[in-house]
Amino acid sequence: MTWRSLFSHKPRQWVLRFAVVVALFPVVGWIGGQYWIFDLFNHFQYQYLAFFSCCLVLLLAIKARGEAVTLAVLLLLPLSRIAPSYFAPAGVATSHKPIRVASFNVLVSNDRYDDTLRWVRESQPDYIFFSETTDKWAKALQALAMDYPYSIEEKSGFAFYSKRPINRHRIVRCSEFRFPLLIAYLDTPQGEVAFYGIHPLPPVSQRWAHALTETMEILAQEAEREKGPLIVAGDFNITRWSKNAKPLERALLLDASRGKSPGPTWMRGNPLVTIPIDRILYRGQGMSCQNFHIGPDLGSDHRPVVAEIVW
Repeated sequence: MTWRSLFSHKPRQWVLRFAVVVALFPVVGWIGGQYWIFDLFNHFQYQYLAFFSCCLVLLLAIKARGEAVTLAVLLLLPLSRIAPSYFAPAGVATSHKPIRVASFNVLVSNDRYDDTLRWVRESQPDYIFFSETTDKWAKALQALAMDYPYSIEEKSGFAFYSKRPINRHRIVRCSEFRFPLLIAYLDTPQGEVAFYGIHPLPPVSQRWAHALTETMEILAQEAEREKGPLIVAGDFNITRWSKNAKPLERALLLDASRGKSPGPTWMRGNPLVTIPIDRILYRGQGMSCQNFHIGPDLGSDHRPVVAEIVW
């Protein structure tokens, strides 16, 4: 069959063929994700689910039941990968007040400083990690000092603000690019908790993807050494479906968004590419997440995320 004849068949046939071609992308990501460029296909599970669902509805509308069955089978792969995000891990009953943790990639070119400060004051996180900060952002965020007297920052990289004392901290340099992994030990009403702040390079080239893989391995290794409660937050530049998320699973880190609001956080205005890469993870005896939500548009290509963690 030539390419010309593809368009001469009934809609049910070319809809099914197009869907089968698209189905190769999640399959390639699932099977071949060890190679960085194939791993990129893993990030778009919501898009695959939406596409196959639309095709399924179309085929049912034109009474193409046989082809619809094939579409239903294709739909199972993205559905099986997304579904666990909507089932929360078992929580632990506690009378303790949760601590509120937030993370926001401000975007270097974003200048909506006042909107960001207003959002912080309204949402009142106890601890907040800002990534992609600049000298201008560092200066603007100093306005938080009255409410957040404890802070750690690299003026061209990140800023971390806390309402309560930071007992100690260190910065681990990751990969050849020396990107910082912040490790801070925070005073909380429930005792000390380790906090990791992370923002690796995005996987847009083989070299950068390798650096991201190294960073996730270092993060997991550091996390595995922690004996007490741990919270990890930041712009991970990977979704939960990436092969680079495997080290985080190995370290038994749980996603705070599970069962709550696991939707996309980056490029929310473009449904073709929007993905959930801003994350808050946790691990610890009796630890659970009571609430998680995605914040408003503050001028960045990312949305802030907020989690209430209790133990």
